[in-house]
Amino acid sequence: MRRYILERTFQAILTIFIVATLSFVLIRLVPGSPVDQLRAQMLQSDQSMSMEEVNRIVETYTGLNPDAPMWEQYLNYMTSILQGDLGRSIVFDESVNTILAGAVPWTVFVMSVSLLLIYSLGILLGAFLAYVEGTRLDAIGSSVVTILTSIPYYVAALVLLAVLGFNLGLFPTGGRISSDVTVGLNLAFVQSLVYHATLPVLSMVITGLGIALSMRANSIQVLGEDYLRVARLRGLSSNRIVSRYVVPNAVLPMYTGMMISIGFMFGGSVILERIFTYPGVGFYLIEAIDRRDYTLLMGGFLVITIAVVIGIFIADLTYGKIDPRAGSNGKREAYGYRLSSLKLSSLKRRFSRSGGSVAGSVDGRDFESGKVGEVPFDVPEVEAESRSDRYSQLFQTWFVVPGKILWSDWRGKVGTLIVLGFVLMGTVGVRLVDTPSPGEHERMAGPFQSLSYPLGTDIMGQDLFSIIVHATPSMLQMILAGAVFSTVMATVIGLVSGYVGGAIDRILMTITDVMMTIPGLPLIIVLAAIIEPRSPYVVGILLTINAWAGLARSIRSQVLVIREETYVETARIMGVSVSDILTYEVSPNIMPYVLINFMNSARTVIFSSVGLYFLGVFPFSQSNWGIVMNVAQQNNALVVWNRFHWILVPMVTVVIMSYGLILLSQASDQIFNPRLKAKRQEQAEGEDEQQDSIATSPKSGTL
Repeated sequence: MRRYILERTFQAILTIFIVATLSFVLIRLVPGSPVDQLRAQMLQSDQSMSMEEVNRIVETYTGLNPDAPMWEQYLNYMTSILQGDLGRSIVFDESVNTILAGAVPWTVFVMSVSLLLIYSLGILLGAFLAYVEGTRLDAIGSSVVTILTSIPYYVAALVLLAVLGFNLGLFPTGGRISSDVTVGLNLAFVQSLVYHATLPVLSMVITGLGIALSMRANSIQVLGEDYLRVARLRGLSSNRIVSRYVVPNAVLPMYTGMMISIGFMFGGSVILERIFTYPGVGFYLIEAIDRRDYTLLMGGFLVITIAVVIGIFIADLTYGKIDPRAGSNGKREAYGYRLSSLKLSSLKRRFSRSGGSVAGSVDGRDFESGKVGEVPFDVPEVEAESRSDRYSQLFQTWFVVPGKILWSDWRGKVGTLIVLGFVLMGTVGVRLVDTPSPGEHERMAGPFQSLSYPLGTDIMGQDLFSIIVHATPSMLQMILAGAVFSTVMATVIGLVSGYVGGAIDRILMTITDVMMTIPGLPLIIVLAAIIEPRSPYVVGILLTINAWAGLARSIRSQVLVIREETYVETARIMGVSVSDILTYEVSPNIMPYVLINFMNSARTVIFSSVGLYFLGVFPFSQSNWGIVMNVAQQNNALVVWNRFHWILVPMVTVVIMSYGLILLSQASDQIFNPRLKAKRQEQAEGEDEQQDSIATSPKSGTL
């Protein structure tokens, strides 16, 4: 346990060190750095100032002396951070420490309450859905939760703000407390605090209830365990079984998810606090971007990272106390998501080409015959006698059969149609729908009034449907670039780390753990403010700059299990190269899981890109649904009710595409989940036995 504490402490310190170093690199070495811009501002404001005076002022604000050697600048910068000096705000002309110290408690309050409510309500709802599994209540509840999960938290925030804030006036539209309330432990302060935080918390809770589906799945799995059957045989009451066995064991696997949620929640505060004008750390981070206050920007980024690191550090140390199944070092054994593959068919193919002979048995199968082993789908074993037969079989295995299974599930049908619709809209639709132009239609026309503008028009008379269609290509480019980048990074790192092991494994996993700890959204915001990317492909990669880390660790866990399989060990004994083993033997096992996470990465890109374009973090160099929301909000679409459709159309578009990806991911689980595959296999065998018994039973006749 002591060693584990030392390891986690070292990792936490290393993460903070890396983030501080990254801040130095961005603030000093990036072309057009904040230091250079600050010097230019000083000279422009007072041309009589000498360069020495300018450098002295710059050093006061940033802690960096531009004329000093680079190593000296770095040491001075790190020394200032270790002393707790984050510099001075350029815009507010106040210590960054003072500004953030007054903002952190408010962010912690909103995010902590949101996290507590999300997991409390999600656990109760998930347990209830598991209890009524297979009923109409289960179907309705699961469908509602799925829809809520597909809504970005900032979309819920905008709708709540428009309806309950601006139009009905039930809640305040900004601020932390009322101006006439004195801060302190008094009833008026508490009431005002809760009153102003209600809408931000509610928007996070409504869209965060997706954990109920995880709780439902965990509870159903626990209900099938042997120890519960023993508990029933002992005569224990249902309430005791649920409270003592089902709920605790179903909740434990969600603890890791809660640790990751800490970073997500603090990152999400950036957008949420800007929408509600709630002066927390996220609010000041966006203010720093808008006003190019780089010292405040870097300070806010560092503070959020430290808060996340501390939260995850505490959660790591307490996990061993919460889960008795954890080892003494606080870690739980990583059980890989085991899948079967084509196993020895590639070995047979390569050895037959070289004239060698391969004989023996692996997993009870004769691999000289060239038979294909188990695959993740219900495909019978067939003889692969030629290259064309093998390619045909691979096509059947990886495309035809999963396609049929996917299409047999209503979620697969709906998800496929939605995603395919957006792909067609971004490729064919832009050629069929005219480019939007100002003044071509009536201004601020409502939706469903004319076929010429079915979704209404904006303040310039442009067709909103046309705007959405012509913004789709750049969205698809971002999604493709981001999802491919994060998936490839995670797959390569997870494969190499899990299979090679040793020092390489430790190095790669240290990097992975650090990237998992750094809050993604603030990191993206800082990089975007410095780099100002304009290509949708660059934006897509930037949006998933550290999204690959969690998937990489999951893939590593699977590879740790797969590399111990007999067929992989046999390949090593035969002298097959590591690259061939990873390519032909290990990769097919993890590809299904990777494909599912590819869709999750696509959702991440959609949510992040629209939210950050809405805030104006990225340059408006190409069309984006978030830009439409930004322009609509700037023109009072949240305040004036007959303009609300202007901002509602892009929000609904985001929700529909996200919903399609979620359904597609859920349906894909029917293909790749070994437990569901075994269940289908049992059902198929039962049907075959029933047909055989009917066929062999004596037929009755009439005289």
